[in-house]
Amino acid sequence: MTDEPVGGELLRLRPIVHASPTDTGLHVRGWATAFTVGGGKGLWTVWQKLAGPLTAGVPPEQLTVLDQAPPAVAAALKMIIGQLREHDLLVRVPASWDVDGPPEHIARWLESVAERPARAWDSLRGSTVTVIGSGAVAAAARRALTATGLAVAPVEPGPDLLLVCGGHAIAARCAADVGFVVAPGARGDVLADAEAVAHRLDGSAGEPPEVLAALVGSAAAHRLVCAVAGLPDPAHEAVDTSDSPPPGPVHQPVFVARLDPLRADYHPWLSAVRPAPPAGRLVDVLGDPELGPVPAPRTGDLPQVPVKLAVSGEVVGYGTTEPSARLDAVVRAAHRLAPDNAVVGADAVHALGLALRTAARSLPGVPVDQDEWQADATARRWWKAVVLRFALPAEVVVDRLGDGVVRAVVRSGGVELSWAVEATAADAVAFAALAAAGRAQAGGSEPVVLSGAFPVEEPYTAGVAWTDRAWHWPYGLREVEDALQRRLAELSGGVEVKPVALGPVLHAAGLVAFAVPGASR
Repeated sequence: MTDEPVGGELLRLRPIVHASPTDTGLHVRGWATAFTVGGGKGLWTVWQKLAGPLTAGVPPEQLTVLDQAPPAVAAALKMIIGQLREHDLLVRVPASWDVDGPPEHIARWLESVAERPARAWDSLRGSTVTVIGSGAVAAAARRALTATGLAVAPVEPGPDLLLVCGGHAIAARCAADVGFVVAPGARGDVLADAEAVAHRLDGSAGEPPEVLAALVGSAAAHRLVCAVAGLPDPAHEAVDTSDSPPPGPVHQPVFVARLDPLRADYHPWLSAVRPAPPAGRLVDVLGDPELGPVPAPRTGDLPQVPVKLAVSGEVVGYGTTEPSARLDAVVRAAHRLAPDNAVVGADAVHALGLALRTAARSLPGVPVDQDEWQADATARRWWKAVVLRFALPAEVVVDRLGDGVVRAVVRSGGVELSWAVEATAADAVAFAALAAAGRAQAGGSEPVVLSGAFPVEEPYTAGVAWTDRAWHWPYGLREVEDALQRRLAELSGGVEVKPVALGPVLHAAGLVAFAVPGASR
Protein backbone atom coordinates (compact mmCIF):
# COMPACT_ATOMS: atom_id res chain seq x y z
CA MET A 1 0.00 0.00 0.00
CA THR A 2 1.27 3.48 -0.75
CA ASP A 3 0.26 6.93 0.36
CA GLU A 4 -1.23 7.71 -3.04
CA PRO A 5 -3.17 4.66 -4.25
CA VAL A 6 -5.05 4.54 -7.49
CA GLY A 7 -8.26 5.17 -5.67
CA GLY A 8 -7.05 8.47 -4.27
CA GLU A 9 -7.17 9.67 -0.69
CA LEU A 10 -9.65 10.57 2.00
CA LEU A 11 -9.36 13.28 4.60
CA ARG A 12 -10.58 12.14 8.00
CA LEU A 13 -11.08 13.48 11.46
CA ARG A 14 -8.60 11.78 13.78
CA PRO A 15 -10.47 9.32 16.05
CA ILE A 16 -9.07 11.03 19.15
CA VAL A 17 -10.94 14.26 18.33
CA HIS A 18 -13.87 15.13 20.59
CA ALA A 19 -16.06 18.22 20.65
CA SER A 20 -18.56 19.71 23.05
CA PRO A 21 -20.85 22.74 22.81
CA THR A 22 -20.23 25.89 24.82
CA ASP A 23 -22.45 28.84 25.60
CA THR A 24 -20.82 30.83 22.77
CA GLY A 25 -19.73 28.13 20.32
CA LEU A 26 -17.83 24.87 20.66
CA HIS A 27 -14.66 23.39 22.11
CA VAL A 28 -12.66 20.80 20.15
CA ARG A 29 -9.85 18.75 21.68
CA GLY A 30 -7.39 16.13 20.53
CA TRP A 31 -4.67 14.16 22.34
CA ALA A 32 -2.39 17.10 23.19
CA THR A 33 -4.08 20.10 21.60
CA ALA A 34 -7.41 21.90 21.69
CA PHE A 35 -9.15 24.97 20.39
CA THR A 36 -12.32 26.93 21.10
CA VAL A 37 -14.32 28.87 18.54
CA GLY A 38 -16.97 31.42 19.35
CA GLY A 39 -19.87 32.76 17.33
CA GLY A 40 -23.06 31.49 18.86
CA LYS A 41 -24.74 28.22 19.74
CA GLY A 42 -25.37 27.58 16.06
CA LEU A 43 -21.73 26.53 15.70
CA TRP A 44 -22.59 23.23 17.36
CA THR A 45 -25.08 22.47 14.57
CA VAL A 46 -22.45 23.35 11.97
CA TRP A 47 -19.98 21.03 13.71
CA GLN A 48 -22.43 18.13 13.73
CA LYS A 49 -23.05 18.56 10.00
CA LEU A 50 -19.27 18.65 9.35
CA ALA A 51 -18.10 15.94 11.75
CA GLY A 52 -20.25 13.18 10.29
CA PRO A 53 -18.75 13.21 6.77
CA LEU A 54 -15.23 13.85 8.14
CA THR A 55 -15.46 10.81 10.39
CA ALA A 56 -16.22 8.62 7.38
CA GLY A 57 -13.72 10.51 5.21
CA VAL A 58 -14.11 12.91 2.29
CA PRO A 59 -11.83 13.50 -0.71
CA PRO A 60 -9.58 16.48 0.12
CA GLU A 61 -10.84 18.48 -2.83
CA GLN A 62 -14.40 18.21 -1.52
CA LEU A 63 -13.55 19.78 1.84
CA THR A 64 -14.52 23.21 0.62
CA VAL A 65 -17.20 25.72 1.50
CA LEU A 66 -19.98 25.79 -1.08
CA ASP A 67 -20.68 29.14 -2.69
CA GLN A 68 -24.39 28.77 -2.03
CA ALA A 69 -23.90 28.39 1.72
CA PRO A 70 -25.26 31.30 3.79
CA PRO A 71 -22.48 33.76 4.69
CA ALA A 72 -22.64 32.98 8.40
CA VAL A 73 -22.43 29.22 7.79
CA ALA A 74 -19.60 29.68 5.28
CA ALA A 75 -17.63 31.75 7.77
CA ALA A 76 -18.17 29.15 10.52
CA LEU A 77 -17.08 26.30 8.24
CA LYS A 78 -13.93 28.12 7.18
CA MET A 79 -13.07 28.89 10.78
CA ILE A 80 -13.58 25.32 12.01
CA ILE A 81 -11.80 23.67 9.08
CA GLY A 82 -8.90 26.08 9.43
CA GLN A 83 -8.53 25.27 13.12
CA LEU A 84 -8.69 21.52 12.45
CA ARG A 85 -5.85 21.83 9.94
CA GLU A 86 -3.79 24.11 12.19
CA HIS A 87 -4.04 21.71 15.12
CA ASP A 88 -3.29 18.61 13.01
CA LEU A 89 -6.66 17.03 13.74
CA LEU A 90 -7.21 15.89 10.15
CA VAL A 91 -5.38 12.92 8.62
CA ARG A 92 -5.04 11.53 5.08
CA VAL A 93 -5.71 7.84 4.41
CA PRO A 94 -6.03 5.90 1.14
CA ALA A 95 -9.55 5.57 -0.22
CA SER A 96 -9.23 1.77 0.07
CA TRP A 97 -7.96 2.00 3.66
CA ASP A 98 -11.04 0.42 5.27
CA VAL A 99 -10.95 -2.51 2.82
CA ASP A 100 -7.25 -3.20 2.24
CA GLY A 101 -5.79 -1.62 5.37
CA PRO A 102 -5.02 -3.06 8.79
CA PRO A 103 -7.58 -4.44 11.25
CA GLU A 104 -9.95 -1.78 12.50
CA HIS A 105 -8.39 -1.29 15.95
CA ILE A 106 -4.95 -0.81 14.42
CA ALA A 107 -6.30 1.49 11.72
CA ARG A 108 -7.98 3.73 14.30
CA TRP A 109 -4.79 3.86 16.35
CA LEU A 110 -2.65 4.80 13.37
CA GLU A 111 -5.19 7.42 12.31
CA SER A 112 -4.90 8.90 15.80
CA VAL A 113 -1.12 9.11 16.08
CA ALA A 114 0.54 8.81 12.66
CA GLU A 115 1.25 11.61 10.23
CA ARG A 116 0.77 9.12 7.37
CA PRO A 117 -1.09 6.02 8.63
CA ALA A 118 -0.62 4.04 5.40
CA ARG A 119 3.14 4.60 5.44
CA ALA A 120 3.33 3.51 9.07
CA TRP A 121 1.29 0.40 8.34
CA ASP A 122 3.51 -0.53 5.40
CA SER A 123 6.52 -0.37 7.72
CA LEU A 124 4.82 -2.54 10.32
CA ARG A 125 3.41 -5.25 8.08
CA GLY A 126 6.71 -5.61 6.23
CA SER A 127 8.67 -6.26 9.43
CA THR A 128 9.51 -9.33 11.49
CA VAL A 129 10.42 -8.98 15.15
CA THR A 130 12.86 -11.18 17.01
CA VAL A 131 11.96 -11.68 20.67
CA ILE A 132 14.76 -12.83 22.96
CA GLY A 133 13.79 -13.55 26.53
CA SER A 134 11.86 -15.88 28.75
CA GLY A 135 8.94 -16.10 31.12
CA ALA A 136 5.99 -13.81 31.50
CA VAL A 137 7.80 -10.67 30.23
CA ALA A 138 8.69 -12.21 26.86
CA ALA A 139 5.21 -13.71 26.55
CA ALA A 140 3.57 -10.34 27.21
CA ALA A 141 5.79 -8.62 24.65
CA ARG A 142 5.04 -11.24 22.03
CA ARG A 143 1.28 -10.96 22.61
CA ALA A 144 1.38 -7.18 22.27
CA LEU A 145 3.48 -7.31 19.09
CA THR A 146 1.23 -9.91 17.50
CA ALA A 147 -1.88 -7.90 18.38
CA THR A 148 -0.39 -4.89 16.57
CA GLY A 149 -0.07 -6.84 13.34
CA LEU A 150 3.66 -7.49 13.28
CA ALA A 151 5.15 -10.80 12.30
CA VAL A 152 6.95 -12.27 15.31
CA ALA A 153 9.56 -15.02 15.07
CA PRO A 154 9.54 -17.82 17.66
CA VAL A 155 10.83 -16.59 21.02
CA GLU A 156 14.53 -17.23 21.56
CA PRO A 157 15.69 -17.96 25.10
CA GLY A 158 17.56 -15.27 27.00
CA PRO A 159 17.99 -13.93 30.56
CA ASP A 160 16.36 -10.56 29.83
CA LEU A 161 14.02 -9.14 27.22
CA LEU A 162 15.46 -7.94 23.91
CA LEU A 163 13.29 -7.01 20.94
CA VAL A 164 14.97 -6.53 17.56
CA CYS A 165 13.44 -5.43 14.26
CA GLY A 166 15.76 -4.26 11.52
CA GLY A 167 17.95 -1.52 12.93
CA HIS A 168 15.67 -1.00 15.94
CA ALA A 169 16.15 -2.69 19.30
CA ILE A 170 14.56 -2.46 22.73
CA ALA A 171 16.00 -3.89 25.94
CA ALA A 172 14.05 -4.47 29.15
CA ARG A 173 14.32 -6.21 32.50
CA CYS A 174 11.84 -7.12 35.18
CA ALA A 175 12.42 -8.43 38.69
CA ALA A 176 10.15 -9.05 41.64
CA ASP A 177 9.39 -5.40 42.37
CA VAL A 178 10.82 -3.24 39.56
CA GLY A 179 11.09 -3.36 35.79
CA PHE A 180 12.26 -1.01 33.07
CA VAL A 181 12.42 -0.46 29.33
CA VAL A 182 15.23 1.60 27.81
CA ALA A 183 14.87 3.94 24.85
CA PRO A 184 14.96 2.35 21.36
CA GLY A 185 18.26 2.31 19.52
CA ALA A 186 21.00 0.09 18.15
CA ARG A 187 21.34 -3.33 19.75
CA GLY A 188 24.69 -2.67 21.43
CA ASP A 189 23.56 0.70 22.80
CA VAL A 190 20.33 -0.55 24.34
CA LEU A 191 22.09 -3.50 25.96
CA ALA A 192 24.71 -1.20 27.49
CA ASP A 193 22.01 1.16 28.75
CA ALA A 194 20.01 -1.73 30.19
CA GLU A 195 23.03 -2.93 32.16
CA ALA A 196 23.68 0.56 33.55
CA VAL A 197 20.03 1.20 34.38
CA ALA A 198 19.80 -2.13 36.21
CA HIS A 199 22.83 -1.16 38.27
CA ARG A 200 21.31 2.24 39.09
CA LEU A 201 17.92 0.82 40.09
CA ASP A 202 19.45 -2.02 42.09
CA GLY A 203 16.16 -3.88 42.01
CA SER A 204 15.41 -7.10 43.77
CA ALA A 205 15.91 -10.48 42.17
CA GLY A 206 13.24 -13.10 41.65
CA GLU A 207 10.46 -13.80 39.21
CA PRO A 208 8.20 -10.82 38.48
CA PRO A 209 4.50 -11.02 39.24
CA GLU A 210 2.26 -11.37 36.21
CA VAL A 211 0.92 -7.81 36.37
CA LEU A 212 4.40 -6.21 36.44
CA ALA A 213 5.68 -8.52 33.72
CA ALA A 214 2.71 -7.69 31.51
CA LEU A 215 3.23 -3.96 32.03
CA VAL A 216 6.95 -4.06 31.19
CA GLY A 217 6.58 -6.45 28.26
CA SER A 218 3.75 -4.41 26.72
CA ALA A 219 5.66 -1.15 27.19
CA ALA A 220 8.67 -2.65 25.41
CA ALA A 221 6.49 -3.78 22.52
CA HIS A 222 4.83 -0.37 22.31
CA ARG A 223 8.18 1.44 22.07
CA LEU A 224 9.42 -0.95 19.38
CA VAL A 225 6.24 -0.64 17.32
CA CYS A 226 6.50 3.14 17.41
CA ALA A 227 10.16 3.02 16.37
CA VAL A 228 9.48 0.67 13.46
CA ALA A 229 6.45 2.65 12.28
CA GLY A 230 8.25 6.00 12.51
CA LEU A 231 5.90 7.24 15.24
CA PRO A 232 6.90 9.44 18.21
CA ASP A 233 8.25 7.47 21.13
CA PRO A 234 5.62 7.08 23.89
CA ALA A 235 7.97 8.89 26.29
CA HIS A 236 7.60 12.10 24.31
CA GLU A 237 3.82 11.82 24.43
CA ALA A 238 4.04 11.54 28.22
CA VAL A 239 6.24 14.63 28.44
CA ASP A 240 4.13 16.67 26.04
CA THR A 241 1.02 16.19 28.14
CA SER A 242 2.51 17.14 31.50
CA ASP A 243 1.71 20.41 33.18
CA SER A 244 5.25 21.74 33.03
CA PRO A 245 7.34 19.84 30.47
CA PRO A 246 11.05 20.44 30.37
CA PRO A 247 12.14 22.33 27.26
CA GLY A 248 13.88 20.53 24.44
CA PRO A 249 14.41 16.79 23.93
CA VAL A 250 14.34 14.35 26.81
CA HIS A 251 17.53 12.49 27.78
CA GLN A 252 17.18 8.85 26.62
CA PRO A 253 13.95 8.27 28.60
CA VAL A 254 13.57 4.98 30.46
CA PHE A 255 10.22 3.48 31.36
CA VAL A 256 10.34 2.40 35.01
CA ALA A 257 7.56 0.34 36.60
CA ARG A 258 7.25 -0.62 40.25
CA LEU A 259 4.95 -2.76 42.34
CA ASP A 260 3.08 -2.03 45.55
CA PRO A 261 1.55 0.23 44.50
CA LEU A 262 1.66 -0.54 40.80
CA ARG A 263 2.98 2.53 39.03
CA ALA A 264 4.99 3.44 35.94
CA ASP A 265 6.47 6.54 34.36
CA TYR A 266 9.23 7.71 32.04
CA HIS A 267 12.43 9.02 33.61
CA PRO A 268 15.35 10.86 31.99
CA TRP A 269 18.46 8.70 31.68
CA LEU A 270 21.97 10.11 31.32
CA SER A 271 23.36 7.52 28.93
CA ALA A 272 27.11 6.89 28.77
CA VAL A 273 26.85 5.34 25.29
CA ARG A 274 24.17 7.60 23.82
CA PRO A 275 24.86 11.08 25.21
CA ALA A 276 22.27 13.68 24.24
CA PRO A 277 22.75 17.44 24.04
CA PRO A 278 22.10 19.04 27.44
CA ALA A 279 18.35 19.50 27.65
CA GLY A 280 15.55 19.79 30.12
CA ARG A 281 15.66 21.06 33.67
CA LEU A 282 19.02 20.15 35.15
CA VAL A 283 17.48 19.57 38.57
CA ASP A 284 14.99 17.06 37.18
CA VAL A 285 17.64 15.19 35.19
CA LEU A 286 20.39 15.04 37.82
CA GLY A 287 18.06 14.47 40.75
CA ASP A 288 15.52 12.16 39.13
CA PRO A 289 14.22 9.98 41.97
CA GLU A 290 14.67 6.76 39.98
CA LEU A 291 17.66 7.27 37.69
CA GLY A 292 19.41 10.47 38.69
CA PRO A 293 23.10 10.19 39.70
CA VAL A 294 22.48 12.34 42.79
CA PRO A 295 19.61 12.27 45.30
CA ALA A 296 16.50 14.20 44.35
CA PRO A 297 16.61 17.68 45.92
CA ARG A 298 14.02 18.46 48.54
CA THR A 299 13.21 21.25 50.93
CA GLY A 300 11.55 19.00 53.50
CA ASP A 301 11.46 20.59 56.93
CA LEU A 302 14.39 22.92 56.22
CA PRO A 303 13.82 26.55 57.26
CA GLN A 304 13.22 28.78 54.23
CA VAL A 305 13.71 32.27 55.73
CA PRO A 306 15.72 34.32 55.03
CA VAL A 307 17.70 31.98 52.74
CA LYS A 308 16.02 29.32 50.63
CA LEU A 309 17.52 25.90 51.40
CA ALA A 310 17.35 22.52 49.68
CA VAL A 311 19.16 19.27 50.32
CA SER A 312 20.38 16.56 47.91
CA GLY A 313 21.31 13.65 50.10
CA GLU A 314 23.52 15.27 52.76
CA VAL A 315 24.49 18.25 50.60
CA VAL A 316 22.77 21.60 51.23
CA GLY A 317 22.05 24.08 48.45
CA TYR A 318 21.45 27.80 48.94
CA GLY A 319 19.59 30.45 46.98
CA THR A 320 17.30 33.42 47.03
CA THR A 321 14.51 31.28 45.51
CA GLU A 322 13.55 27.64 45.91
CA PRO A 323 14.45 26.69 42.29
CA SER A 324 17.91 28.25 42.75
CA ALA A 325 18.41 26.36 46.02
CA ARG A 326 17.38 23.07 44.44
CA LEU A 327 19.73 23.58 41.49
CA ASP A 328 22.56 24.59 43.81
CA ALA A 329 21.98 21.44 45.86
CA VAL A 330 22.23 19.01 42.94
CA VAL A 331 25.28 20.77 41.48
CA ARG A 332 27.03 20.60 44.87
CA ALA A 333 26.06 16.93 45.16
CA ALA A 334 27.45 16.26 41.66
CA HIS A 335 30.66 18.02 42.74
CA ARG A 336 31.28 15.08 45.07
CA LEU A 337 31.46 12.80 42.02
CA ALA A 338 34.16 14.94 40.37
CA PRO A 339 37.95 14.85 40.83
CA ASP A 340 39.27 16.39 44.04
CA ASN A 341 40.86 19.46 42.41
CA ALA A 342 37.85 20.37 40.25
CA VAL A 343 35.16 22.98 40.62
CA VAL A 344 31.85 21.97 39.04
CA GLY A 345 29.33 24.34 37.51
CA ALA A 346 25.81 24.03 36.18
CA ASP A 347 27.16 25.16 32.82
CA ALA A 348 30.39 26.44 31.28
CA VAL A 349 29.88 30.05 32.44
CA HIS A 350 29.24 28.98 36.01
CA ALA A 351 32.14 26.51 36.14
CA LEU A 352 34.68 28.91 34.65
CA GLY A 353 33.45 31.69 36.93
CA LEU A 354 33.99 29.51 40.00
CA ALA A 355 37.45 28.43 38.80
CA LEU A 356 38.64 31.96 38.08
CA ARG A 357 37.27 33.22 41.40
CA THR A 358 39.09 30.42 43.21
CA ALA A 359 42.30 31.25 41.41
CA ALA A 360 42.01 34.95 42.31
CA ARG A 361 40.69 34.72 45.87
CA SER A 362 44.17 34.86 47.50
CA LEU A 363 45.48 37.83 45.50
CA PRO A 364 46.52 40.93 47.47
CA GLY A 365 44.03 43.78 47.42
CA VAL A 366 43.32 47.32 48.54
CA PRO A 367 40.73 47.83 51.30
CA VAL A 368 37.35 49.16 50.17
CA ASP A 369 35.58 51.80 52.24
CA GLN A 370 32.33 50.60 53.86
CA ASP A 371 30.40 53.45 52.28
CA GLU A 372 30.88 51.76 48.91
CA TRP A 373 28.57 48.87 49.82
CA GLN A 374 26.55 49.88 52.89
CA ALA A 375 24.32 52.15 50.85
CA ASP A 376 23.22 49.21 48.69
CA ALA A 377 19.88 47.74 49.84
CA THR A 378 20.75 44.16 48.83
CA ALA A 379 24.16 44.07 50.51
CA ARG A 380 22.70 45.72 53.61
CA ARG A 381 19.81 43.25 53.74
CA TRP A 382 22.01 40.15 53.72
CA TRP A 383 24.59 41.61 56.07
CA LYS A 384 21.82 42.38 58.58
CA ALA A 385 20.69 38.76 58.27
CA VAL A 386 24.15 37.67 59.42
CA VAL A 387 24.69 40.05 62.34
CA LEU A 388 21.11 40.70 63.47
CA ARG A 389 18.91 37.71 62.58
CA PHE A 390 21.56 35.09 63.40
CA ALA A 391 23.44 37.34 65.88
CA LEU A 392 26.84 36.24 64.62
CA PRO A 393 29.82 38.28 65.88
CA ALA A 394 30.94 38.52 62.27
CA GLU A 395 33.05 40.93 60.30
CA VAL A 396 33.39 41.39 56.57
CA VAL A 397 36.66 42.35 54.93
CA VAL A 398 36.28 43.91 51.49
CA ASP A 399 39.26 44.40 49.15
CA ARG A 400 39.62 45.58 45.58
CA LEU A 401 41.80 43.13 43.65
CA GLY A 402 41.83 45.18 40.48
CA ASP A 403 39.69 47.34 38.27
CA GLY A 404 36.15 45.98 38.55
CA VAL A 405 37.11 43.03 40.79
CA VAL A 406 36.20 43.03 44.51
CA ARG A 407 36.60 40.31 47.15
CA ALA A 408 34.53 40.03 50.32
CA VAL A 409 35.33 37.59 53.13
CA VAL A 410 33.04 37.00 56.12
CA ARG A 411 34.65 35.73 59.34
CA SER A 412 33.34 35.07 62.82
CA GLY A 413 35.64 34.44 65.74
CA GLY A 414 38.54 34.06 63.35
CA VAL A 415 36.74 31.34 61.33
CA GLU A 416 36.05 31.99 57.64
CA LEU A 417 32.35 31.51 56.96
CA SER A 418 32.19 32.50 53.30
CA TRP A 419 33.82 34.51 50.56
CA ALA A 420 32.84 36.02 47.22
CA VAL A 421 34.54 37.74 44.29
CA GLU A 422 32.33 39.99 42.16
CA ALA A 423 32.49 43.08 39.96
CA THR A 424 31.24 45.46 42.67
CA ALA A 425 31.67 45.72 46.41
CA ALA A 426 27.90 45.59 46.92
CA ASP A 427 27.54 42.30 45.04
CA ALA A 428 30.60 40.76 46.69
CA VAL A 429 29.29 41.59 50.18
CA ALA A 430 25.76 40.48 49.27
CA PHE A 431 26.90 37.04 48.06
CA ALA A 432 29.32 36.52 50.95
CA ALA A 433 26.65 37.54 53.49
CA LEU A 434 23.97 35.44 51.78
CA ALA A 435 26.30 32.43 51.97
CA ALA A 436 27.19 33.10 55.62
CA ALA A 437 23.51 33.47 56.55
CA GLY A 438 22.64 30.29 54.67
CA ARG A 439 25.41 28.40 56.46
CA ALA A 440 24.16 29.60 59.83
CA GLN A 441 20.56 28.79 58.91
CA ALA A 442 21.47 25.26 57.78
CA GLY A 443 23.84 24.65 60.67
CA GLY A 444 26.78 23.99 58.36
CA SER A 445 30.47 24.04 59.22
CA GLU A 446 32.17 24.41 55.81
CA PRO A 447 32.81 27.70 53.95
CA VAL A 448 30.08 28.48 51.41
CA VAL A 449 30.75 30.14 48.06
CA LEU A 450 27.98 31.72 45.98
CA SER A 451 28.44 33.88 42.91
CA GLY A 452 26.90 35.85 40.09
CA ALA A 453 28.07 33.17 37.64
CA PHE A 454 25.28 30.88 38.85
CA PRO A 455 22.36 30.58 36.40
CA VAL A 456 19.13 31.82 37.97
CA GLU A 457 15.61 31.85 36.61
CA GLU A 458 14.08 35.09 35.37
CA PRO A 459 11.75 36.46 38.06
CA TYR A 460 8.36 37.91 37.30
CA THR A 461 9.57 41.31 38.48
CA ALA A 462 12.52 41.55 36.07
CA GLY A 463 12.01 44.45 33.71
CA VAL A 464 9.01 45.82 35.59
CA ALA A 465 9.29 49.60 35.70
CA TRP A 466 8.50 50.07 39.39
CA THR A 467 11.00 47.46 40.64
CA ASP A 468 14.71 47.80 41.28
CA ARG A 469 17.54 45.32 41.69
CA ALA A 470 16.52 44.57 45.26
CA TRP A 471 13.38 42.89 43.91
CA HIS A 472 15.09 40.40 41.63
CA TRP A 473 18.77 40.20 42.65
CA PRO A 474 20.87 38.26 41.65
CA TYR A 475 19.08 37.94 38.32
CA GLY A 476 20.90 39.93 35.63
CA LEU A 477 24.42 39.59 37.03
CA ARG A 478 25.32 37.01 34.38
CA GLU A 479 25.13 39.83 31.86
CA VAL A 480 28.41 41.22 33.22
CA GLU A 481 29.98 37.83 33.93
CA ASP A 482 31.99 37.62 30.70
CA ALA A 483 33.69 40.95 31.37
CA LEU A 484 34.39 39.98 34.98
CA GLN A 485 35.90 36.65 33.93
CA ARG A 486 38.24 38.38 31.48
CA ARG A 487 39.51 40.64 34.27
CA LEU A 488 39.87 37.69 36.64
CA ALA A 489 41.91 35.80 34.04
CA GLU A 490 44.23 38.79 33.64
CA LEU A 491 44.69 39.19 37.38
CA SER A 492 45.42 35.50 37.97
CA GLY A 493 47.45 35.02 34.80
CA GLY A 494 50.02 32.86 36.54
CA VAL A 495 47.44 30.27 37.63
CA GLU A 496 46.48 27.62 35.09
CA VAL A 497 42.81 26.73 34.85
CA LYS A 498 42.20 23.53 32.89
CA PRO A 499 39.01 21.76 31.79
CA VAL A 500 38.32 18.50 33.59
CA ALA A 501 36.51 15.51 32.13
CA LEU A 502 33.55 14.63 34.34
CA GLY A 503 32.70 11.38 32.65
CA PRO A 504 29.85 10.71 30.22
CA VAL A 505 27.03 10.80 32.76
CA LEU A 506 27.67 14.22 34.30
CA HIS A 507 28.76 15.56 30.92
CA ALA A 508 25.46 14.41 29.43
CA ALA A 509 23.69 16.41 32.12
CA GLY A 510 25.41 19.58 30.89
CA LEU A 511 27.74 19.99 33.86
CA VAL A 512 31.21 21.45 33.30
CA ALA A 513 34.30 21.31 35.51
CA PHE A 514 37.67 23.05 35.69
CA ALA A 515 40.73 22.13 37.72
CA VAL A 516 42.34 24.98 39.62
CA PRO A 517 44.95 25.08 42.41
CA GLY A 518 43.27 25.73 45.73
CA ALA A 519 39.96 24.13 44.77
CA SER A 520 38.40 21.91 47.40
CA ARG A 521 35.14 20.27 48.29
